[in-house]
Amino acid sequence: MIRLSGQMAASELLETLNQWDTYRIHSQFESGCNLVLPSSLCFIGNKNNALVPYGILLNKEDLPVFLAQVSFSGCFRWDGRNKVLYSDFTEISLKDTRIYSSFIEKKAYPIDWEGLEMFEKLIDWELPTGFGESISSLLMTKEVEELYQAFTGFREEAEKIITKWIGRGMGLTPSGDDFLMGLLFIDRIYPILGEPFLSGLKALTGHGYTTDISEHYYHCALAGRFHYAAVGLSDALIQKNSLLIGRYIDEIKMIGSTSGCDMISGMAAGVRFIKSKAKI
Repeated sequence: MIRLSGQMAASELLETLNQWDTYRIHSQFESGCNLVLPSSLCFIGNKNNALVPYGILLNKEDLPVFLAQVSFSGCFRWDGRNKVLYSDFTEISLKDTRIYSSFIEKKAYPIDWEGLEMFEKLIDWELPTGFGESISSLLMTKEVEELYQAFTGFREEAEKIITKWIGRGMGLTPSGDDFLMGLLFIDRIYPILGEPFLSGLKALTGHGYTTDISEHYYHCALAGRFHYAAVGLSDALIQKNSLLIGRYIDEIKMIGSTSGCDMISGMAAGVRFIKSKAKI
């Protein structure tokens, strides 16, 4: 039996784990694995020390040991009394693990525009995206303008337009999904998406339009849960701290192959939309 200790764990994961459930392995990567929870996925591992919703961060030196056992583990169970996630071959103790939150509370009113201006100035507009073009050229396309119109339109029209983005592109989290995640992030701190758009997006998730991992991140984002770098960015924008804004932009850019850049392009699209509405 291999015994490990989690370095950090997401608060929502601890609220979800149940000793009566079994959690099978969904997928395995060089950086860790995903377990299937009732309505989401739990990532166990370490990829650039990133903190994700429903995640357990392992020490880097423990990762090879953990991965060597995962293939034989079958499924995991939760011992709530001792705070141990275990399989036949592996135990992960969360007893002394540091807890983090991935939740961003939705603002009932827009934050100060000054923070968003700082963000806009710090974006590298020539950053390549998974769409095959830079952020600046992507935001000039007809597809983005069409998406803007869906923010406040009827649900049926919003769903038609959203289907052009959801699952668009390659990878574990296609570029179109990452772009929409960026918009959902902006909407948490500066409401721009109408209820018909949000309910339409929610209705389209869980129906095979995209990958299981993207479905998981939609579930998280619609509930206000994001990558920890995005949580830090939201605080930095509210504080109007340009140094921290730049730092978290750099951290987000490092997510996946182009996932972080695609998410930043969605954030940038949200800021451009806010700016255009302000001019009107």
